Amino acid sequence: LCTQVLNGLMKTANAMNLELGQDYHILAISIDPHDTPELATEKKRNYVRNYRRAGGDAGWHFLTGDEAAIGRLTRAVGFRYRYDAASDQYAHASGVMVLTPGGIISRYLYGIDYPPRDLRLALVESSSGKIGTAVDQVLLLCFHYDPVTGRYGLIISRVLQLVGWLTLAVIGGCRDEGGL
Repeated sequence: LCTQVLNGLMKTANAMNLELGQDYHILAISIDPHDTPELATEKKRNYVRNYRRAGGDAGWHFLTGDEAAIGRLTRAVGFRYRYDAASDQYAHASGVMVLTPGGIISRYLYGIDYPPRDLRLALVESSSGKIGTAVDQVLLLCFHYDPVTGRYGLIISRVLQLVGWLTLAVIGGCRDEGGL
């Protein structure tokens, strides 16, 4: 599952026009206390190679830790998992957490596939406007994060308001030069 989550994140990172390592960072933390720093280094090398732009080395981070440190971190962020001895794997929900620059969890995106628009809006919103464009700010007026689905959805009422204001601006900017 972890590889699928990371592969989905890689696909989305390659599709977005935000720069990994400059605009945002990806932090992958192993919950398996048996994972080694060497394994984390190899994973990072793989993902940096598959990120098709500069900045991957500075933007991808893979961390390992002992059981106590992993437990403290997962409890702090509300991440639950359970070790299944029969399969020798950890069972957990799939998804990513988007944090603010101050380290506060801002958004959860669920699943293993993250639409580039959703991750971009989550990153722009979490950055308090420090990354992204004016178009992103307009999109955030029209799209709302749904914490139940972990996705951004169109708010039709906001779109209608925006179209109404634009219509008034256009009408207000028109002059009757023909004397009608």
